[in-house]
Amino acid sequence: MQLSKDTKRFFVRLSAFTVLLVLLVRHFPSIGFFLTSTLTTLMPFIVGACLAFVLSVPMSLFERLLGRKDKKGRPLFSEKKRRPLALVFSILLLALLVALLGVIVVPQLIETVSSLAGSVMRFVPTAQEWIADFRVWLADYPEIQAIVEPYIPDVNQMASAFLAFVQKYAGLIAGNAVSTVSSFFGSATDVIISFVFAIYVLLQKTSLSRQCQKLIYAFLPKNFCDEALRVARMTHHTFFSYVAIQCLEALILGGLCFVGMLIFRFPHALVISVIMTFCALIPIYGAIASCVIGAFLILFENPLQAVGFVVFILVLQQIETNLIYPRVVSTSINLPSMWVLLAVTVGGGMFGIVGMITAVPLTSIVYTLLGETTSRRLRERNLTPADFATDETDKQGKTDRTHG
Repeated sequence: MQLSKDTKRFFVRLSAFTVLLVLLVRHFPSIGFFLTSTLTTLMPFIVGACLAFVLSVPMSLFERLLGRKDKKGRPLFSEKKRRPLALVFSILLLALLVALLGVIVVPQLIETVSSLAGSVMRFVPTAQEWIADFRVWLADYPEIQAIVEPYIPDVNQMASAFLAFVQKYAGLIAGNAVSTVSSFFGSATDVIISFVFAIYVLLQKTSLSRQCQKLIYAFLPKNFCDEALRVARMTHHTFFSYVAIQCLEALILGGLCFVGMLIFRFPHALVISVIMTFCALIPIYGAIASCVIGAFLILFENPLQAVGFVVFILVLQQIETNLIYPRVVSTSINLPSMWVLLAVTVGGGMFGIVGMITAVPLTSIVYTLLGETTSRRLRERNLTPADFATDETDKQGKTDRTHG
């Protein structure tokens, strides 16, 4: 029996896949070591690429500002000067933010955590007085007292447990942060390589893009290259828009929080505002976490102020979401709220904070591509949205149109 060309090609591919699979299983430790070593070697370049992407957000803004035209219709700066100046301004902005964190925010945060123990101990007598007054009131209602009494907490025990928790996990978090930063900056060579690579990428991104397009079009089918470039552009646009939107929203929310806390005289205004700014980068859960942390820090200073802070944050979130956000942001992630919640939850569970931040744009890309593919397949089968009516009204309308 003579086999067709397609059958022969299938068996050749199957044999090659089987051989590769056997080699992979037999030499898995060596391959794993090779991949780990390669990843370690390339890590400075990966960090540099991530740094270049972060810097590209303010750099694009500065390029637009420097490209404005004067009264005679000429640009303020030529294209050759525009990009280097924008890069310099972006680096200066990043250095300014790092300096503000190191000089102002970090000492304030350390001072707040250090004073938290004293605030807890000062709060203990007040809580004991409240519980004593509550027990006096319960004495007039013996039936309720019998039910509630076993659940009244021991304030001293709770304070001791809380202090032990803070000492344990604050030290753990600080130790992990210090070890992470030290491991990254431990090698000056890696830092320099990452920074220089980021600068090269940003200054030569046009030529790099052109070279990559030439390379893939030279060795891959044209239809595949067209689709790959379309997806790559959509991916870049989605991530760029998402990062720009989230950073802008976080800065606005943090600034409004700081001003509002100063007006209403809430304690720890700077620390809580910075925490809210960083937490706002995480969709959904970030706002909840910042509100809980802020209320927790204020609780031991003044419980009534903690309640007022929660009300203030809820009002601020509504103002920012319904009034400021739609006017400042012209584009948004093409993803329903349900999928945003699912993406953040799954991404955070699998990859932590990095997963929470990157899961939304990744899910948006998959959602868009899947929607395009589904629409194309339905058109090929001559199906329309009316064929998938779900409620009785749509079904009846479809039936009437059919009979008509």
